[in-house]
Amino acid sequence: MLFHSGQLFFSILVFILLFVGCRWIFQKGWLNNVVILLGNALILTCLVRPNSLLILMVVALVCYGAGLLLYRKPRGWLLALVLILLIVLFAIRQYPLVWRWFGEFWTHSMKKPFFSVQKLGLSYILFRLIHWLVECHKRTVRSQNFLSYINYLFFFPTFMAGPIDTFNNFHYWVQNTRVRYNVRMLLAGVGRIFMGAVKTLLLVPLMLPYATDYHTLLPHMSPWGALNCAAVLYSFYIYIDFSGYCDLAIGMAYMMGIRTPENFNNPYLSANIAEFWKRWHITFSTFLKIYVFKPIISLLNRFPIRKFRMTVSVIAYLLTFLVCGLWHGSTLNFVLWGLWHGLGLSVYKIFTFHHPVKPTRTNRIIGIVVTFVFVTIGWIFFNYPEKELLAMINLLF
Repeated sequence: MLFHSGQLFFSILVFILLFVGCRWIFQKGWLNNVVILLGNALILTCLVRPNSLLILMVVALVCYGAGLLLYRKPRGWLLALVLILLIVLFAIRQYPLVWRWFGEFWTHSMKKPFFSVQKLGLSYILFRLIHWLVECHKRTVRSQNFLSYINYLFFFPTFMAGPIDTFNNFHYWVQNTRVRYNVRMLLAGVGRIFMGAVKTLLLVPLMLPYATDYHTLLPHMSPWGALNCAAVLYSFYIYIDFSGYCDLAIGMAYMMGIRTPENFNNPYLSANIAEFWKRWHITFSTFLKIYVFKPIISLLNRFPIRKFRMTVSVIAYLLTFLVCGLWHGSTLNFVLWGLWHGLGLSVYKIFTFHHPVKPTRTNRIIGIVVTFVFVTIGWIFFNYPEKELLAMINLLF
């Protein structure tokens, strides 16, 4: 939505050019933050309702204050309290099932205009808030600059779908005033935007009708053929579409002199499922590893089960990717997709523990094919709701 509107896209480019001129002329880090804040406010108000931004701003202020307290005196109970509050608020807004747990009054209240926070960018705001709080507790945050913090949360190129930057990296590049380096970044950004535009505006529309609905292929081939063809097309569609969006986001950030982390690294050339998650949605999988997988491992190691290291790893994989599935959506098909990958990682870890794979060229080619097939099957769960999955099974068998 951010990049598919021609008028908004043009407005964003105009703002970026004005920002670049201001940055090169004045070379003041604090001024960069002020101009980015104005740009974020102007652009996001075109996409998000004012009440949504207001509520998110209130939550951001509370988390900023909590982060300052945690940095000055780390308190585990305070960190846990704020994180639980954040996750509960996110679950209440994200999952209508949770509304019913709080009764009809809450369900009615959540539908009122003031409280109905839009889901647009909400998940990525949550990730950045969790990152801020945990890193403040660890005292790894290098600055408590308020403007950098607000801009980090609401940075318009990455607001809706990432990549998920770290606060330290974002603050560093906002404060950077090296003009010569920024010229190189500007040119690199233009190239990335062109690449992203080709993917999202040229390639994606060609694939979309056939990739997202196998029914469009049924008049031309058998049910098995239609499903397999649509599944393969969906694998390429979701990669091209998502990586194209990230190219646009990264390119715009580059043009502004902010080096945003990469999010994809040829994931379909992965030789195993573990490698795939190091190449696919890299910033998200890194977040899961640091803030979900490792804490689960640490928690399980406090119990006698720590003697069974493989069991601990399997449980951690399954729980981590259950969270991954629920983060993507509240319906059963996303849970199945998450558990599919959690199961795949568990089986791969157990198998390679007992039968280490030799790094030969043949083994790598076989691994790439097997991994692609596994991931493609998973995308079927991701793309189709549970009723459609059942209808698909009835059609095939």
